[in-house]
Formats: sequence, structure tokens, C-alpha cells
Amino acid sequence: MKKTILSIALLSGIASFANAAYTGHVFVDKNNNGVFDKGEKAMAGILVSDGLNVVKTAGDGSFTLPGHERERFIFITTPSGYKTNNKHYRRIEGDQMSYDFGLQPYSGGIKSDGSHKYVHIADTEIFNTDNHGDWVSNVRDYTANEEAAFIIHTGDICYENGLKAHIKLMNTANMNCPIFYCIGNHDLVKGKYGEELFESIYGPVFYSFDAGSVHYIVTPMAGGDYQPGYTKEDVYRWLKNDLAQIPQGKPIVVFNHDLLTYGDQFIFGINDQEQINLNDHNLKAWVYGHWHINYIKKQGNVYSVSTATLDKGGIDHSTSAFRVLHVDKKGDFTSELRYTYLDKSIQISTPAEGQVPVLASGAVPVTVNVYSSVSPVKEVSYSCQIDGKTFVSNRKLSQATDWCWNSEVPFTAAQRGKMATLKVRALFNNGEVAETETVFTYQPTNVKPDLSADWNNLLGTPEHVATASSSVNPPLEMAWVKNIGANIYMTSPLVYNGMIYVASVDENLQGDAHIYALNGQTGELLWKYQTRNSIKNTIAIDNGRVLAQDAQGYLYAVDAQSGKLSWEKQLPVAGLPSLIEGLVASDGVVYAGTGKGLCAIDTKDGREIWRNKDWGQGEGTTTTFSVGKNMLIASSQWRALYGNDLKTGALKWTADTNGLRNRGASAAVHGDLLYLISDKSFFILDANTGRVIVRKELPFSVDVTSTPLLTDKEIIFGSAKDGLVALDSETLEIKWKFNTGDALVYTSPYSRKVSATIETSPVLSGNTVYVGASDGTIYGVNKETGRFAWKHATGAPVFGSVAVSGNTLIAVDFGGNVYTFVASE
Repeated sequence: MKKTILSIALLSGIASFANAAYTGHVFVDKNNNGVFDKGEKAMAGILVSDGLNVVKTAGDGSFTLPGHERERFIFITTPSGYKTNNKHYRRIEGDQMSYDFGLQPYSGGIKSDGSHKYVHIADTEIFNTDNHGDWVSNVRDYTANEEAAFIIHTGDICYENGLKAHIKLMNTANMNCPIFYCIGNHDLVKGKYGEELFESIYGPVFYSFDAGSVHYIVTPMAGGDYQPGYTKEDVYRWLKNDLAQIPQGKPIVVFNHDLLTYGDQFIFGINDQEQINLNDHNLKAWVYGHWHINYIKKQGNVYSVSTATLDKGGIDHSTSAFRVLHVDKKGDFTSELRYTYLDKSIQISTPAEGQVPVLASGAVPVTVNVYSSVSPVKEVSYSCQIDGKTFVSNRKLSQATDWCWNSEVPFTAAQRGKMATLKVRALFNNGEVAETETVFTYQPTNVKPDLSADWNNLLGTPEHVATASSSVNPPLEMAWVKNIGANIYMTSPLVYNGMIYVASVDENLQGDAHIYALNGQTGELLWKYQTRNSIKNTIAIDNGRVLAQDAQGYLYAVDAQSGKLSWEKQLPVAGLPSLIEGLVASDGVVYAGTGKGLCAIDTKDGREIWRNKDWGQGEGTTTTFSVGKNMLIASSQWRALYGNDLKTGALKWTADTNGLRNRGASAAVHGDLLYLISDKSFFILDANTGRVIVRKELPFSVDVTSTPLLTDKEIIFGSAKDGLVALDSETLEIKWKFNTGDALVYTSPYSRKVSATIETSPVLSGNTVYVGASDGTIYGVNKETGRFAWKHATGAPVFGSVAVSGNTLIAVDFGGNVYTFVASE
């Protein structure tokens, strides 16, 4: 009946609105009964759509829509300051022609100037409602504590069971905050059409809503596991009509499961003539997931924003976190990652008994790592007592990073040899408090780092290890600690000419990514060089230059002494995933990039020597290249291990069977053999051919970045959930396991609590193996027995491997702290 009326209207040239198919009202549902009752406020100017046409409600809240051949829903653009309890849409049912929409007021922390904040989550990929309470509560409590305007999930809720289960965990009612969903590739499941189940639970796959100063647009993944019923043309024609109703200059943000383009122009079109240049509509950001990575990049005037998984480690070992976007009145924003599962975690990293570095003034540095998932830290203060008397009371610490706060305790010579009690109190924004204390002896010492040996590549070289092997033995005493002001991820510290070098990540694109040089004796910051994006993995030094590659694929060569740029190069890597591989330098050549962007480059002038032509980029691989006699060993996540000729770049072999595809760890090269871990196995391969000589299956996951350490009798490496593991080098049976605590932040792909994760590579000194763990502790373990020998608790995850030089152990933590520990002998 409706279609007949429409056809007549079109044939006669009469506007279709004259014979509208659908009507209804938008109103404030004061009694929340879903009925437009007498006296309830009508909402004028609200956008309503049938999936193609978009109209505004009249002064009495009414609307009329013509409908169209591919109609499935009537839906509204939820206005700023209101929510709908997941009822911003109505499925078109049978002969029903009228659809009303009731709104409930919701301020959501939206300020009078339109500024607000919202939470972005992605790729939760759940299959049931069990064991998800912690991270769901983290998001719920954060949104309540910090007054978030809404939550957006950008897809991969995941498969039939996940789609059915997720809505029970997170909906507008039980989160007490509007929550919106995108459809991902794994949300297109078997049915009459791919999105049939998604629509039955979550509604239309494209729609819009307003919050504060911004118009937000949800768009669907172009394709996925099953063929969708919608087309790009459907989305384009609706989007064009939606944008036509938005005032010129009003900021917009688009949500999708994947990124639209790697270029600077965000053009959504269906042919050469029909295109929408979103940049012309004041597009501020394209927010997505899909890749399981934490990554922001500026593309022209638009920011592309990817958030990894908040309930587990990301594919490229990204940290488990949700993202908060703080939006101002102009629609511009800043970003903040919130790491999940942390409940008022607090640790005094320095001082502690036996670890009391003393400054030249006699003062003792105070370093506190503190974090809570549901609320930022408002302030941290300390008091200090000697002989029961307080000599410093309620002194504030300064915030250095999202984890670390620091200050100094002003001791005097008269207090030498006395026991002191340091009490620390952290106050969070939500009013909660965390307290801890430490007792230590104030005893200035003369321990000084002896950085006599360079450590200029990951794990140094066999010669460096041998030099250090008799020098760094427990007990160790901290010489100094320095916070660089940014997070340190998988970049291990390097030592060169007595200086220490580290690099930082900037996963919020706030200018925090740098290469740093510190004075090895004092920790004084000598210089820092800003990079365009995060440096997530290992750096190297060659020809007097610090070499580092950032997540955007830029390779930097910075003079190690002065901190001035020698040269830089844009590597020919793909736009996604972000570049997270570690590089290596040898004999005047740095090997950088990945896939067909893997290059051998002269470290003196940046000249390209060769480029890989034979294998492609993976899904985000945390391996660092390994150099053998004539071979470069490289990797591509979910693809293979590769051997390229060191001189020409020609591919010599590929190893992709027996579990070698699923791996983030680097190979240890010993002569003609490669030792490495992958998935749930330990391998020995022929370095010249890639032939698997030995495969030892393990009863646990080793999907971590840990490179095996070979001693005279053991093969030692980290694991995803079982701490540090040693195999007998002759029998390959498990010789011992050293369990750490549960990870503070999960990074191993798909790992969740409880996981005793070690992402770092163990280093041998004397009879002790040193390793940093995700539980926030640096450990020393007896290599033969696996028994505890020494530790230092930092309170922030340790993702970078330690370095050894002379009598000194150098370590870093995620809070941005660099530590030097000196052997007491």
C-alpha cells in the first residue's frame, strides 16, 4: 500500500513528503514509559532518518519520512544532553507507520561550551559473559567518576555468541551512560545477510548522534566474514543526506571498525562523480579499531585514532587499555589511554632498604609509581620520620608521567646511619586513597657506575656479555634514578661511550616521543630529540649515531654526542599496522623497516643499500632483527620467519610451519643455529636454510618478545603466563620455572589475568640471570636453580630488557624511569 502511494506521488511530480510513509514524534519521556504523554516536552530540530532520507522534527516534535526500497529502521540522531537507553532506533515492523522516540536527559559532563569527553573501546571479541566483570566495571566506574558523555565500541564484538553476550555486559542502562556500537568484520555472521544478527541486537549499522560541540557519525565495516546486506552506496547516500542537515563548520568525527585511508584527504565515495570530502565538513578524527593496536597519526588536518583491546593484550603486544578522548568547544581533542585491571596500585620505587640513591645535595630522590583504572591520580604526597619524629610532612610530589610521581627528601649529614620511614599517600579524582610506606637506612655511599663496555644493540654482543659476566652480581645498589617524562615501552637502554640512551612512546600524540641521552654517572639528561611518533622497540648505535624507527615508519640517525639529527628517512612501509619492529645495526649498516619496506641503510648517510622484494608486512610484529654470518633473520606476524641475504637482501628461505607463524620473539644466533620461541614451542633452526632441526613443544604459551638466553647448561626465556623458564640445554626438558606476579598491564596477544608475563629478554651476568617482568619488578635469578637472588620492585610494568656494562645494570620501566644498579663488590 505504501509503495503504491509513493509511486503515484513520484510519477505526478508531487514531493514525496506530501504522502509520507512514516510519522512520529521525538519527545522527552519524563515518566520513561515510551509513550508521548500529554504535557511531555516535544523536541524540535532533531534529525530522523529511514536509512536514506534525513529530516528534522517540527516544533511539535513531529516528523514525516517517505521510506525507501531498502528501509529497515527509523532512527534518530540522539541530541546532545540526552540518552535513549539503546532505543535511538525502531525496526520497521509490518504495517506500523508511526514511531515515537522518547529521550531521557543525560548531562554526561558536557560543559556549556560543548566540551566533553568520551570513552573508546574496540575488539573485545567475547564469546560469553564469564570473567569480564573487571574490565566492564573499570569502564562503568570511569565513566561515572569522570562523567563521560558516551562510550563507543568500534566493532568486533565477535561472532554469534559474542554478539548475543556483549549487550548483556554493556548497554546504556547497565553502564548508566549512552553506549554506541559499530559493526566489525567478525560481526558479519551467517544469516540471511551478514548484519542480520547485529541488527536484531544493536540496530542499524550506520547512524549519527550529537554530543557537545560535535556531530558523531557511525559507519559500517565495508565487508567481513560474511557478505553484508548493505552496500557502500547505501552508506554514501544516507551520509550525504545526514551531512546536509549539519551546520557548516560544525566539527564531525567518524567511527568505523577500520581506517578509511592512509592519505590526508578523507574521501568517501562510490564513483568519480559521487564523493564526499569529509575534510570539507570539518572532520576532526577518524576513530577505529580492528588492528588491536594503540596508535594515533595525524593525516593532514585529521587525526586517525586506533585503540587496542582493553580486556587482553593486543596483536602487536599493545597494552590492554581503553582510550578517553577529551574534546574542547572547537571539537579538537587530546587523548588519554586508561590501562585496565588496576585498583589503586601504588609502589615506592625509591627509596627502599638497600636502594637509597643520594643526590649531591644529600637529598634522597622519591619515585612513586601509582595508578588506578577508574580514576586519574589527583595528587601524591609524602611524610618522612626518623626516630618516630616527622621532619617532612605532607610534601607534594610532582607528576612526571601517567604512572610516575617524584620528589626529594632533604636529609642532612646528622641523619646519616639512621632508620627512616617514608609514608606516601595518593589521592584519586574520585576521592579514593592509596597509601604505602617503606623503611630504609639513610647511608650515603660512594657507589658509582662503571660503564666501561658499550652495549649498543639489543642484548649487546657475546663480547659485551663476557666483559660484564663477572662484574654485576647481587647484591646490587641503586646509584641513581631518572624519569624522562614519558613512557618507555620495549626500548631497551643502550650504553655508548659512558652515556645511556633510551627512547619513549607517544600513544596519545602529545609530543612525548623522543630519543634521550643521559649521563651514565649521574642520570643528568644531556639531550633529547623529538620524533614524529612512538619508538616502541629496540634502538641501536653505529658510527656514532643513535638509530631509531618510529611507528609511522620514519628512521632517525641522531649524533650520539650532540643529539643533532644526522639524517632521517621515510621507510617504504605500509600505512597499517604501525611499525613496531626493532632494528639492528652491524658493520656500518642498519636494518630497518619491515616487509617490503625492510631496507639495509648505510648508517653514515642514510643511503639505501638494498630493499626486500620478497615478503610482505604482517599484522604488527615485535621482533628485533637478528644478524648472523651472512643472513638477516626477520619476521612477519601470522606469516613466517625469513632469512634474507645480509649483503643483497635476496630471500634465501622461509619458515612458516610447525607454529612458527605466530610469534613476537627474536631469534638468538649462535654460529649456524637459530634459537627461538614461538606460540607454544621452542625451536632450533639452521640459520642458512631455515630448516627446523629441533622443535620442543611446551605446555604453555611463549607468545612474548623474549629472546632465548643460552648459558653453558640452560636455555632461558620468558613466557606469556608462566614467568621465566629454563630448559636443560642437553635434554631440552624443563629444568626450572620462576614465577613472577600477575602482569600489571597485559600485552602478550590475547593474554588476560592471571598472567605472569615476561616480555623482556633475560641477560646473564656471572651466575645470575636478570630480567624485567610485567608485574613491575626487575629480578635476579640463579641460572642453575631458578632460585630468587635479587629483585627491585618498580610498581610499573617492565617491557624493556636490561643492559649490563662494567659493574652496572641499567633498567627502565613503563613509568619512564631509568635505573642504574651497581654491584656492591
